[in-house]
Amino acid sequence: MAHFIVKLAGACPERTNQANVEAHVAWLETLHDTGKLSLCGPCDDGTAIIVLSCGTLEEAIEIANSDPFVESGAYATRTVHAFQLATPENNFLLSSPA
Repeated sequence: MAHFIVKLAGACPERTNQANVEAHVAWLETLHDTGKLSLCGPCDDGTAIIVLSCGTLEEAIEIANSDPFVESGAYATRTVHAFQLATPENNFLLSSPA
């Protein structure tokens, strides 16, 4: 699995009602249940991130586009980027340990 970060910016609180939030949370729960959601959450600067585990950038974009917040316009911009997950298990992306 590859990892992708979805960056949401330009929060539009006037477009975020209870029904939109509940739909977004249900969407997140489905992603979690299928193993595609690694983590997510709002940031203190009005942005938010969603980290996805899936096969391709195209799949990550398709997933991001299915967020109910897209239809409601809860965020003005959304970008999707591939990234490498650095962990102790992969020696923080250094070559294999000696």
